[in-house]
This record gives sequence, C-alpha cells and structure tokens, in this order.
Amino acid sequence: MRLACRQSRNPYKPKREAQSTVPNRRAKDLLESIQILGQLEGLDKGGYARTYQAGGRAYRTGLHAAVAELLDSLGLRYVLDSPISEGLKLTADFLVDGRTAIFVGRRLSRAEGRSARGSGKRCVLIEMSAARSDSLDSGLRVADLAREGDGADAPIAGRRQTIFLDDPSFNFDYAHILPKTEKCSVMHGHTSSALIEIVGSPVDGMVVDFNDAKPIVKKAISDLDHKLFISERYVTGRTATHVDLSFSTVHGEFSLHVPKETTVLLEGEATVENLAQELLRRIAPKMPQNVEAVGVYVYEGLNKGTHLLARLHARGAETRRKR
Repeated sequence: MRLACRQSRNPYKPKREAQSTVPNRRAKDLLESIQILGQLEGLDKGGYARTYQAGGRAYRTGLHAAVAELLDSLGLRYVLDSPISEGLKLTADFLVDGRTAIFVGRRLSRAEGRSARGSGKRCVLIEMSAARSDSLDSGLRVADLAREGDGADAPIAGRRQTIFLDDPSFNFDYAHILPKTEKCSVMHGHTSSALIEIVGSPVDGMVVDFNDAKPIVKKAISDLDHKLFISERYVTGRTATHVDLSFSTVHGEFSLHVPKETTVLLEGEATVENLAQELLRRIAPKMPQNVEAVGVYVYEGLNKGTHLLARLHARGAETRRKR
C-alpha cells in the first residue's frame, strides 16, 4: 500500500515578494545624462587630477599645499605661478617677496637652470623623491640652485645615492697596543679589510667615478699598512727618526723606541673605532664636491669590526696633525 504525504504550508513563513522588473527610471536617466557621460569620458581619459586645499586655495599636489602652509605660517608674501623675471618664460610655483623663486616637484632643464641663476633671484627646488636613502628618509629634498650644478643630471634633482667600494686591495696588516685592557695590552697584530661607502647626488649619472675613488682609498690604506697604531698620549720623546713610548699595563711597565715612519699616532686609544676615524680622515677631503658623506667599514679579523659614517661639512686640503 502506498501512502502519499502532502507537506503542509508553514503559516509563519513570510511570502517572498516578486522582484520588480520595472527599472529605476531616475538612476537610468542620470547615467544617460550628457553631464555624467562627459565626466565619465573625461575620467577614462585621465582628465581629472586630485587637488589639495590649503588656506582656501587648491593646489596641484600635497607638497605644494605644504609649502603654501609653511609660507603662510611665516607671514611671507608670495605669488603663485609667477614669471621669475620680466622677459623670461620660466615661472616659479611660488615667488616669495619678489626675491625667492621656489620650484616644487620639478626638474629644470639646463637652459632653465641658467635662466634661473641669471634672474637675480634666489632659486630653491623642493621635491619629494622616490629614491630614498633609507627607511628613515622621508624623501624630501631641498636644493639651492646657486650651490648646485647645471641641468637635469646635476644634483639639483635632489636624488641621493650610495655607492660602495669593496676590493681585495683594501686589505692591510697592522699592530696595536691597548694598555688599559688585559688581553690587548701586549703588542699584537691583525689582518683587516675595509669597505668604503660614498653618499652623494649623482652628476652625469654617477656619484663618483670608481676609477677616481679607488686610487684614493688604496693610497690611504697603503699608508696604514704594516704600521703600529698607538695613542699619542704615551709619547715621552721624539727624535728625527724615532718616537719613544712608555705606558703601564697589568703585565708591568713598557718602554718602546719605535721608528717614526712605521708608527701612526692616534688622538685616542688604538681601537678599531679610532682606526676607522683615521682612515676616514685620509679619504674624505679628497672626495668631489657632490659627495655629502663618506662611510668606512673596518674589519678587525674576520668576524668583528666597526662602521663609521660622517657627513662632510668643511671642505679643504688634507692636513696632518703634527706628531
């Protein structure tokens, strides 16, 4: 016998309303309007640009707006998009008090650079560079055109890069004494190597020519090779050819009579940190003007060493302390 069961309808289940097939006429009319179609077409062609507001004005970039806010906060008068001088087509993004032309996020051509310098105005370039030197670098670059080179490849672009020189010829041997320590208070030696980094703004695509920098480093290291390093505080006498040294250690009193030509006297103790300082002092003054900083890595043996990075301020000929 077959039994047929009929499911009873759930009286509590709400009825599903039939979806309307009538289009939303208002939305359809809006999408087909000439104004919207024109805006969509312009957007598709890249016809829209983001603007930034500052002081009730609209600016092309956030950097422009930030510069404007800074000038406003300083109470300086400025004109936007103004020719830097009569008869010149070159315009400044900000002409401040009629004396300072500020170019924001722009790279000037060689001709524009010459025109800017010949205008009698102080010209400043500001940009947010994507080429950052490290994670702590915001990328903001500010350059005074009067102090920089000429043209698109000159340092005025604000680009900063680091190059490094690592070569087997940068190995050297030296002896040193650290009287205030226990293990190193007896004369001993190390075979060390150096790595040099040079930081600057590229000129013609190069921070510095490797063929120019390498001989400078090799000469400095050659002058330190097979030398005795010790602090000048232990000098007790000098002759034309020799230096007398005297110091106390945990092992007793030491007196040395060493050749001057094979001895390097340091201001501090003969640590690897001060050795790096001595090497840097011999290299940095010989770098070209676009170099902003020089760093040295000096390894004491194979698995330890030091890194020293120094910004170059005063430029001039290398001078040696009187020994």
